[in-house]
Amino acid sequence: MFSPQRVERISQEGLVFAALPGQPLPWEAGHELSRWKLRPNQTWRHVVYLGIYRLDELFEVLSQLFGPGPESYDERPAGESAVAAFAVDEHGHVLRESLVLSSCALATGELLRNKRVRTDWPSGLGAATDDLDESLQKLLPAVTVESEDGEPRLVSGVVDHRLLSEYQKEAVQAAGVDAALSFTGIRIRSQIVVRRDEDKPDANECRHGCNRVPASAGDHDFLNSFIMQDLGRVAEKIAKGVVGVALNDYLRPEADLATAGRVDVRDRIDAVLAATAPQAVPAGRWPGHPEHTLALNQQLAVSTALGMTAGILGVNGPPGTGKTTMLRDLVAALVVERARRLAALTDPAQAFTGRQLRWKTGQRTRVVDVWRPDLTGFEMVLASTNNGAVQNVTDEIPAADAIDDSWRERAEVVDYFPDIATALLAGQPDAAQPQVVKRGWALVAARLGNKANRSRFVNTFWYHSPAANRKQSNEGHTWSGLLAVLKGYEQTGPEVPWSTAVSRFRATEARVEAIRAERTRVYQDVERSAHPELALADLRHALKVAADAVESARLRHGAALDAERERAAEAGRIASALQAEAERDARRRAAAADQTLATAERQVEHLSAGRKANAERALWSCEAELSRWLTAHATHQRSQPGPWEWLRTLGEARRHWSYHDGQLLAGVRQAQVALDMARAERAAALVEIDVVQRAVDTARGQADEIRRMLAAGIPEPQVDHAPLTAARRRVALAEQEFSTAVQNHRAAEDAIRAAEADLSALQARLRQAAGTLGRHFPDPEWHADRQRRESAALWTDGEWNEARSELFLAALALHKAFLRHNATRLRRNLQAAMDLVGGDASANPAPEAALAAWQSLFFVVPVVSTTFASYDRVFGHLGKEALGWLLVDEAGQATPQNAVGALWRTKRAVVVGDPLQLEPITTLPLRTEQAIRTEQGVDEQWLTSRTSVQRFADRLTPLGTWLAGDGDSDPTWVGVPLTVHRRCDQPMFDIVNRVAYGGLMIDGTGTGAGERFQLAYPTLPPSKWIDVAGTGARGHWIPDQGRQLDRILATLAELDFDMCEVMVIGPFRDVARELDRRARRYPGLVAGTVHTAQGKQADVVVLVLGGAPDRVGARRWASSRPNLLNVAVSRAKRRLYVIGDRQAWSPLRYFQILAAELPHQEPVQRQPPAPGRRGTGPGANSRPAAW
Repeated sequence: MFSPQRVERISQEGLVFAALPGQPLPWEAGHELSRWKLRPNQTWRHVVYLGIYRLDELFEVLSQLFGPGPESYDERPAGESAVAAFAVDEHGHVLRESLVLSSCALATGELLRNKRVRTDWPSGLGAATDDLDESLQKLLPAVTVESEDGEPRLVSGVVDHRLLSEYQKEAVQAAGVDAALSFTGIRIRSQIVVRRDEDKPDANECRHGCNRVPASAGDHDFLNSFIMQDLGRVAEKIAKGVVGVALNDYLRPEADLATAGRVDVRDRIDAVLAATAPQAVPAGRWPGHPEHTLALNQQLAVSTALGMTAGILGVNGPPGTGKTTMLRDLVAALVVERARRLAALTDPAQAFTGRQLRWKTGQRTRVVDVWRPDLTGFEMVLASTNNGAVQNVTDEIPAADAIDDSWRERAEVVDYFPDIATALLAGQPDAAQPQVVKRGWALVAARLGNKANRSRFVNTFWYHSPAANRKQSNEGHTWSGLLAVLKGYEQTGPEVPWSTAVSRFRATEARVEAIRAERTRVYQDVERSAHPELALADLRHALKVAADAVESARLRHGAALDAERERAAEAGRIASALQAEAERDARRRAAAADQTLATAERQVEHLSAGRKANAERALWSCEAELSRWLTAHATHQRSQPGPWEWLRTLGEARRHWSYHDGQLLAGVRQAQVALDMARAERAAALVEIDVVQRAVDTARGQADEIRRMLAAGIPEPQVDHAPLTAARRRVALAEQEFSTAVQNHRAAEDAIRAAEADLSALQARLRQAAGTLGRHFPDPEWHADRQRRESAALWTDGEWNEARSELFLAALALHKAFLRHNATRLRRNLQAAMDLVGGDASANPAPEAALAAWQSLFFVVPVVSTTFASYDRVFGHLGKEALGWLLVDEAGQATPQNAVGALWRTKRAVVVGDPLQLEPITTLPLRTEQAIRTEQGVDEQWLTSRTSVQRFADRLTPLGTWLAGDGDSDPTWVGVPLTVHRRCDQPMFDIVNRVAYGGLMIDGTGTGAGERFQLAYPTLPPSKWIDVAGTGARGHWIPDQGRQLDRILATLAELDFDMCEVMVIGPFRDVARELDRRARRYPGLVAGTVHTAQGKQADVVVLVLGGAPDRVGARRWASSRPNLLNVAVSRAKRRLYVIGDRQAWSPLRYFQILAAELPHQEPVQRQPPAPGRRGTGPGANSRPAAW
């Protein structure tokens, strides 16, 4: 809201006029523009600015609203803006939808009324603009006129002075600032534009560098922040979760940052060594001198960036540390990587998916072939907040002096459209007078950005043909734009088969990779030899440990044997005791056995004489008794009565006989039983005798055995003695340990012999590598000497650098061959891209189609540049993470919100800048910003006046270092620091290094340039402080200091010094205005505030301090931070002359260092010569300077 565009100053050369009463307006008869002769397809368009006001006055109003802050002094923005603006055509008719109401003026009015800003500011601004537009239409009703084709059309009435006055009154009242600001009138900016002819063939469109008339003038916002609408769109996307990695990281709160993972590259040399290993070095390199390698941290930044898949890398780039050099190598690396992927195609047509997308542009249909995803993501957009920064870098990349002379012939062979590159480096291709411009070597970068740049790019890059400029054709400039080139390719076809083009690239690539393999082997050797003494010491320690282990094992084995012997003796004693006891027991048992035998024998005798004999007698008796009974019974049987006796006795005889027979049978039975019992007794007696006899035999056997054993002697018993068993186990274990220890000792001896041999071979290889690589080899001195270490990247010696640069040129050649093989597709795609670049595409082409068109342009031109202000107008058709790379330059000057839209559309961002150079200047006073922040519930970390794009990126970058605070502030973490300074001679280098960087930078400038300068201008005094207090100050301008400056400038003029190499700057705008007058007197002289000097450099810098004697606060502001003095001093390459009141300035912070480092003197009073005077010949350089 509070970032209004500035309105240009009144300038007849710039076609900016004041609308003064009584004087004709630019579209009225009698105005000087009416005498201009325009081409048939050209016309005028005028932008009318209503309510011109000064931005510093607005700052003061806002400051007073919430109380002035002490830091607000002289940070007030310069320039003017307006409350409202609209466009009119050549006849004075208001162009439809062209009204713009200043969001800054509207928000200021709301703050004045309510001390708050509404949260729905986009819709609020739109509603207020619509209301104002309605009011203005009532003042100037529409009328019907006849158009050029004879058809009636409705237009506004013609604007005159009266209406302009009414319009301004309405606009000021609508904004609500009519009572707060002073308005200096109405201003009109006139511009020549080209009428768009929809039916005109593409090849004839706008070849003369003018802007086309847009379909709606409302497409351009004349007053408000260029990024405001895009911020609103991106905010809506984020609310829906449509956000990529880079922007998501960018918006991460401080509390969520992974600060524990930060690696300070000044302390962690091992991390830097690993991150810049040969495998991390890109295959492509810029075609610089092979011996002019990147500094270590430049290489670290390039390798780290290329290792990102997404996200943001912050690079801290103090002045003169080679930011552009680093970016050029990044460009070369990405072009080569894309060429590698091209080389993987067997058919160049495989680069496209086969899908075609279309959109309508007027009566024409654009057809776009969609690229394979793996060939995209290489798009590089260079962006910054100011045109100067992006133009400087973008112009340096394709300029012929950007490559070393040794590559010119090879670059001419590649012939990557150098004529188009040269034409794009020119200021105005169709200028009436010839211009001296830089030659281009290849079409690798181009400026886009604002409408004029884009139109010039389209006309030059695409549509140019020799016939369009006969003057150039007559001078031999017969080159054609790429449209004609591609049509020629379509007719002639490829020069060589695709396989041949690929083979040429592969051959060059093979050399690069072969050298990489060699460097990788050296790197691996370096890793192995990082601590050779420690490695051998470890092995020797292992040998000692092994020897100690052998000795310990031997001692343990001896002790185990001793213990075993003791336990064996114990076992012997126990066995002897057991033997004696066994003998005694045997004798006892022998005696017992004899006794048992005697007892058993007596039992046998007793049994034989007793029980056996009795049993036998009883048996005999029973047998006899049984015999008698049997005999008696037999006899009785014979006396059995016959039948007659039975009859005679009537059975009595039979009964008597039977009775007596029964008695006899009973006697037989009894005798038989007794006999059986006698037999059993005799058997039992025999059994008993047998048992006892066996016992006798057993006892006799035992007794005999014992007697034999006693006779033979009792052996010692085998004793199962547990201590002896354990001792024997310990002996076995000790023997095994001893054997193992001996083997380990032998292995340790072998390892030391092998390690010593390996180390000897390794050291030989490293000595050879050190001799080959020189300063690119990490020897012990490299580790110990920071200046040596950081001055040159490792591994990238002249041989590899040459091969890598050759590969970059081969990659360009392969890209060009690809164009020949796909001329028709690329012509169609690039034609669509030209519509997008020139603003001629339909309002909303499909993002995918627009992206494919843009990818085609980036294929041909790898880098394009734009300011953040123009980013949305260039790439507004694209969506989330559509582009591969965002390269931000001078990021320390950009407010964080400037980069949001670009980051949303980008996968990877390399953000280069320095928080210790100039910081962003905002229109909003700090206390006003604080009040709005509090009202909106925003955390203080997001205050735009306290931070920058660079600080946002640095805090996200894990590789970096800490910059020491200045006593009042904490140390600052910065991303990968570029430390080797190659711009300023002494004492400027030491001043800057002490004032801002705490010794971080390394002096890599060398003495050659300074010595050549001294030889060329021997009379110029060394850098110094010329002490001029002066009187009669006019604001911050001290006339006496101006007179001293005039003496210096006059002396330089006498010496024929190139005024383009002289810069005069001051901290205050009062001083800058006076310096600007000198610039008009000395063509080429760069003059202005210190803020205007960033990004520039000169051999001689004169810092005019000024400073009203009674305004101490102004000097305190200038010395409150190191940034201003850092920028001022670091602009000076060979000489720095400070003009100022030394007594007033030298006690101030940072200026104390300046005063200590610079010798000082009183000014020499001498009238300067006339400004136009020039010295000639050697004498001019021999006279002493007059100051």
